[in-house]
Amino acid sequence: MSKRIYFLLLSLCMAAYFCTVAPRALAQQDDSKKQTLVIGYPTTGIVIKQAGAATDAKKYLGIIYVKVFPVSPDLVRRYGAGPMVSAELTASARTVNQLPLGQYEVRYGMRTGSELKTFIVRDVILRADRGTSLLVEMNDEAKTTIVGGDMTAQEMADTIRQLRQEIADLKREITTLKAK
Repeated sequence: MSKRIYFLLLSLCMAAYFCTVAPRALAQQDDSKKQTLVIGYPTTGIVIKQAGAATDAKKYLGIIYVKVFPVSPDLVRRYGAGPMVSAELTASARTVNQLPLGQYEVRYGMRTGSELKTFIVRDVILRADRGTSLLVEMNDEAKTTIVGGDMTAQEMADTIRQLRQEIADLKREITTLKAK
């Protein structure tokens, strides 16, 4: 009889464990799925303007400001839209970060005088099956360069077209009002 009671109590304890503790542990395990994102600044500097020969290339060896923003809706909901990583890199430096799986946007900033030039790399995807490594790249000619596309870039283009149409409509209304 004591074996039956012992077996019944053990079964009840295991059922209680699997109903209460195990689901929470599994939920926490999903949040802990992370991948490494390595951002490296080459020792030789960053080629920002390619001239005719390889020796004529203009290189930058100053500080690069790096920020990593979540783009995936679930990451934005969970962690907010602000930067998840922020770093200042110099030549031969790198930043190694453990981030949740998902889609990110990496922004590099380079200061030249009083101007901050930004290079944005979109669609950096961290997946469980491989790590991600990025080299810092810059473009000296543009104030903001976006590499990769997503709905935000398309929405910006649509908004610009819509604003142009509204301006044209307002100009017509002003012309009509002046005529009266």
